[in-house]
Amino acid sequence: MTVEHQIMARLRSAARRHSGSPAARGLRRILRPLLRGRERRAELAAEVARLRAELDHTSERHTEQIERLEDLVRELVLAAEALRRASSQAETGRD
Repeated sequence: MTVEHQIMARLRSAARRHSGSPAARGLRRILRPLLRGRERRAELAAEVARLRAELDHTSERHTEQIERLEDLVRELVLAAEALRRASSQAETGRD
């Protein structure tokens, strides 16, 4: 448990014991923003993790798409070369 967690746990337990006292109200007033900040940081960390996973997935998909496009280009180049050879042979055979 980190020091921050220990402090927050002690503050919460003290607030529970003295819930009606002015000190407890003051503690609650202090604790609320701290807890909201902690929740917000946790939400942001979860969102960053989600976005990172989405980016990794998208990057992987783009890599796969690029590889497929490269394969198609190779096939098109081979087909064009085959057509050129066939056309060249047909012209040579006609002469």
